[in-house]
Amino acid sequence: MLFGYDTASFGGILANAGFIDQFGTLDPTTGEWAFASNDTSLLSSIPFVGKFLGCLLAGPAIERFGHRMVFFGLSVISILGIIIEITAADSANGSGRFAQFIVGRVIVYISVGLVEVDVTTYQAEIVPAPFRGLVVVSLQLFLNAGTILATGVNKAFSDYTTAVGWKVVTAIQFIFPLLMIAFTLFIPSSPRWLLSKDRTEDAVASLSRLRSQHEVDSGHCEIEIAAIREALQEHVHKASWWSLVRGTNLRRTALTLVYYFFQQTTGQAFVSTYQTTFYRENGYASNAFLYPVINSVLSFLSVVPAMYMVDRLGRRWTLLISYSLQAFWMYLLAGLGERANKTGTQSNTIVAAFMLFAFSYNMGSASIPYLLGSEIPNSAVREKTQAIGTSWNVVWAFVTNYSIPFMIDNIHFKVGWVFGSISIVAFAFTFMFLPETKGRALEEIDAIFKVKFNPFRSSEVQYAEAEYRVGVLEGEKEKEDLKPESTWNERSTTDVSHV
Repeated sequence: MLFGYDTASFGGILANAGFIDQFGTLDPTTGEWAFASNDTSLLSSIPFVGKFLGCLLAGPAIERFGHRMVFFGLSVISILGIIIEITAADSANGSGRFAQFIVGRVIVYISVGLVEVDVTTYQAEIVPAPFRGLVVVSLQLFLNAGTILATGVNKAFSDYTTAVGWKVVTAIQFIFPLLMIAFTLFIPSSPRWLLSKDRTEDAVASLSRLRSQHEVDSGHCEIEIAAIREALQEHVHKASWWSLVRGTNLRRTALTLVYYFFQQTTGQAFVSTYQTTFYRENGYASNAFLYPVINSVLSFLSVVPAMYMVDRLGRRWTLLISYSLQAFWMYLLAGLGERANKTGTQSNTIVAAFMLFAFSYNMGSASIPYLLGSEIPNSAVREKTQAIGTSWNVVWAFVTNYSIPFMIDNIHFKVGWVFGSISIVAFAFTFMFLPETKGRALEEIDAIFKVKFNPFRSSEVQYAEAEYRVGVLEGEKEKEDLKPESTWNERSTTDVSHV
């Protein structure tokens, strides 16, 4: 919610009269304050430098200090950045300290980068395989919940012409880091992270807090930790950055990077950060603050079927559906938008296409990259891979956020042709190169990447006995296609028969 609220609230703040009067430039001919395209681009894109640093530092920080300590640290950083933002202007018009506000945004975005890696890797490591997709994809649900809150607050303060409006919108962000500090006191450390520190007993104790009392009493947790350690073998401890491009890790790192690229370049910034500005400049000014509220609610609702689909249909099919619909709505928006003298129906269809794109995007391609980045990498490089992937994501977020104002000014609705075509490329890439990982324990995914993927036939995956055992212990239901390298012997069967 910290991430979703900040992104969406700033989109409204950019169009808030009080903010414009304090940080904009006075036009002597009209006597009005306004932002030049370059100022808008700087306000939107420079903060991603902070997010880049946060993402890049998150991997080593989590490996060294653990997820819980990073949650505490990023919360403090977020609070500091919000204070700097709010104090960047006094009450008079033109009193805004532009550089200070950008510094505050950069600091807030450091915490956003840290939380993006910390949440996803933590979720992936503590959640059993059958519903790992549902839980990690829920990140997008709460991100959109933050967006709904932000657009509602923006609407409530849209008529304020003083600093009170934008400062209240900004100050509401204090809620999220304060809640994070409070509730992090009650969560256990990741058992897999504890194993990487050779703290086996602590790993068992941590897993015991994540499993039912029956499983704890039956000795399930000791067996599962032993199986995870055996399956990981030489990958129990964290590896170097160089390991990201060694062996099967190269393929997994590449997939992570590609999907974070698609997440940013298929049009998400166009329909999130710049939607209010776009509506105001293209004939929808009267509803420029209302439409984003509707859009946010639809985006929030779209994540619910995604949370179901990702573990039922799988990652591949959910992405294929999402990308195809994204392309369709962007092409429709571009085709109708270029028409002169549009009818009322055509104008309404453009707005609908805009909103349905957001619905389709949030249904899969918005959240699944986070899931893939947290479950595809090997345990030894999971945090580093996710850190590199999200950092790469930030680079393209910077590029798109900086470019879109100029694209809107110069090609208007034709931006739909650009983003729709990238969605088509993403569809083709997913079909050709992404193996299915639904319902597989993290240790079983290692085996999937040891064989070459062919989209036209099933891959013959051979699972090691320990990998197979972790999958069973995590509660997988469908094991028909699993082929362990050796038959489960009598000892192994007896060990888990009571689970």
